[in-house]
Amino acid sequence: MDTDYKVQVNRVSKVFKMYNTPMDKMKEALSIRGKKLHTDFHAVIDLSFQVKKGEILGIMGRNGSGKSTLLKMITGIYEPTSGSIEVSGRISSLLELGTGFNMEYTGIENIFFYGTLMGFTRRQMEEKLQSIIDFAEIGDYVYQPVKTYSSGMFARLAFSCAVNVEPDILIVDEILSVGDMRFQAKCFNKFKAFKEKGVTILYVGHDVGMMRTFCDTAMWINKGRLVDIGDPTFISAKYTEFMYLDDISDFTDYKMLDTKAAEKTEENKIVNSSVEDTPKEPKKEAQKIENGLFPDSIAHWGSRTGMVKSAVILDADGQDKNHFSAEDALTVTICFDIEDDIDVEYFSVAFSIKNTEGTDIIVKTTYDEKITLKKGKQQKITFEFVPGLANGDYYLVIALEDRTNTATAYYEYIEGAAYFKIYTDKKIFGIFDPETKINYNAPAGGRK
Repeated sequence: MDTDYKVQVNRVSKVFKMYNTPMDKMKEALSIRGKKLHTDFHAVIDLSFQVKKGEILGIMGRNGSGKSTLLKMITGIYEPTSGSIEVSGRISSLLELGTGFNMEYTGIENIFFYGTLMGFTRRQMEEKLQSIIDFAEIGDYVYQPVKTYSSGMFARLAFSCAVNVEPDILIVDEILSVGDMRFQAKCFNKFKAFKEKGVTILYVGHDVGMMRTFCDTAMWINKGRLVDIGDPTFISAKYTEFMYLDDISDFTDYKMLDTKAAEKTEENKIVNSSVEDTPKEPKKEAQKIENGLFPDSIAHWGSRTGMVKSAVILDADGQDKNHFSAEDALTVTICFDIEDDIDVEYFSVAFSIKNTEGTDIIVKTTYDEKITLKKGKQQKITFEFVPGLANGDYYLVIALEDRTNTATAYYEYIEGAAYFKIYTDKKIFGIFDPETKINYNAPAGGRK
């Protein structure tokens, strides 16, 4: 194994045998003629990637894309059908919290039991015991049987065990909603500490902001296959585009075995419904622009791309620049068309300012400001504001929205319509310094 990498996945595939009924599994096992009564579901297909020591890899994909199956193979819960996985170091998994816990044991007993499974001696676990108890914050319940715990208490204890055993590799699968806000903050701080110590982390989630902020590399999986891997901002933008534009595709390629059709075959054999053999649904034509008015955009897509004609950020003198002061009065100017068949009651023009981690810092929409627009060509709208941003790099996002439903749809979405820097001599401790009015009432007779 290459010592520069903690995880190496080489052409790994995982196939599950899917039976229509439990009885079919028994019939197939006892069949003298080798009658096949299952279909093959390809959960992971020919997947290869490597993760370096100290690297944080974010794994994205819609539900059912194979993310959890992949992680279970890395942790050893599943064996790959083909390919190889090499892992160097101790793995701690937040994949299935509480795996290995005995519900009859007390919390204390389960802590030691978990330590044994991880390869620690009792003396080593005694040294970690107080840290685990303090992090879990379940009080004297730690001395009670785990079967008496609420689901939240159980998750806290399991989470605390997993993050306090000094892992070389930490695997996290969408379980960061454990506990209240304060406990979640503790969890994120723990992950930051792991990152500083050089722990390799594989994180699965749907939160684009978290992916961009937390991860060094992002990987996108769809229907078991690797779609792309690389910069988190770019990968998450493409994934978001896919999720909006591919809403008619099948959830998975798995199809139940058609026993009646199989019985009509001369040799009474079942055709294996593999991923390659499964008829594909016609793809929805994604209207997007790779090179156009915004060639440097991270992502440019939507149901009606081309409605936005221009988008710029101007200073107080009307100059289009790529650097501004935090105290400058800026204007975002957007020129666009509204086509005749669009319902303007639910039409919205929006902009946001994001930092390089993809976090929305400033967001404004005409719909939420209760501004109704009119149909027509060559329209222009401006948003005027003082940024109050800390020193750094930022970019502009422009969107023409359809707010008919609770979930916003997009006629056009341009991430990276413009890029700029903010500079200021003022010390800004956060990322945004809003204009604030401060009132002070001095005590009577007070001294300077």
